[in-house]
Formats: sequence, structure tokens, C-alpha cells
Amino acid sequence: MKRLLMSVLICLLLICAGACSKQETETQSETAAPETTAEPASTPTPEPTPEPEPEPVETITFTTEGTYSLFGVMNEGMLVESSELQTESDLILEEGGTGSMSFEGDTVAITKWELNGDTVSLTTEDGGEADAKYHDGILDLDLNGNGSMILYYSQEGADISAYEFLTLEEIRQRTSGD
Repeated sequence: MKRLLMSVLICLLLICAGACSKQETETQSETAAPETTAEPASTPTPEPTPEPEPEPVETITFTTEGTYSLFGVMNEGMLVESSELQTESDLILEEGGTGSMSFEGDTVAITKWELNGDTVSLTTEDGGEADAKYHDGILDLDLNGNGSMILYYSQEGADISAYEFLTLEEIRQRTSGD
């Protein structure tokens, strides 16, 4: 778990260092739009069209056990898609309270996991411990236990549309002080 954590931190430090070293020198020119004072023409109000009935949504029932794939990484409050970071990781929680976690080819065994309410507590073979919030097929894994580094994992079919991701360019802009 420690080696895995260090790999994640090194990747993020390299990304942040690259973002801080690159400064943009482009300037944007502003053009003023001409003011118009013409009154809008009146148009007849069209008849409202009936709303189509929504199609039934398939409900997926998730269990805690299963395979989770990394979809996002949050560091210092900035959330980036794992594909933007070109990072892959899987978390497997097996029945019986064991499993594994892989990150960029390195795998560590999960010797114990348990669900308490909405919290999944993980213990790895090297003694590392971490907690994750579990909801609707998604695990928010708090690596440091203080919210500074969170790995977001989802089971296939989980809805991740509520997550707002930044691009690496947006992170560069935020961290460069512009």
C-alpha cells in the first residue's frame, strides 16, 4: 500500500510540477459588440408541444463486492479524470473480506475489508489502512485519511455524471496564478 501510495503521489507531483513550469504568454484581444437600440418585433406565441414521455430507466443494484475501476483523482481539491492522467487502477473486493488493488501494474493484496454503514475500511498486506465512502457503486478512497488525496473508483454501470472534472490545462491555469 505504501509503494502504491508513493506511486500515486509521484505521478501527481510530476503533473503539478509540469503545470507550474509552463507559463502561457498569449494575450487575448477584446472586441466590443455594437450596441443596438431597435425594439424587438412582436411574434405570435407558438402552441406548446406536448413533452414526450420519458423512457423507463433501468435500475442497477450494486453490491459492495466486485471490481471497481479508477475514474478520477482529487488532489488539493482539484478533480481530474484518470484517463486525462493516463492512469489505470482497479480495486477488487471479494466475498469473504479480501481482495486486491492494482495501480499501473503493481498489485497489493487487500487482506481485510469491511463495510460499516457507508464506509469501507481496507487493510493491505503491508499493514496500510484506508477508508472509502461507498455509495451507488462508487468508492471515494481517502488515501491519507484527511481528504487531501482521494481516488474515485466505480463499478461498471455506476453513474459518475455528477462529478465535475478539470482538464490538465485548467489545472495549469489555476496553479500558475493567472
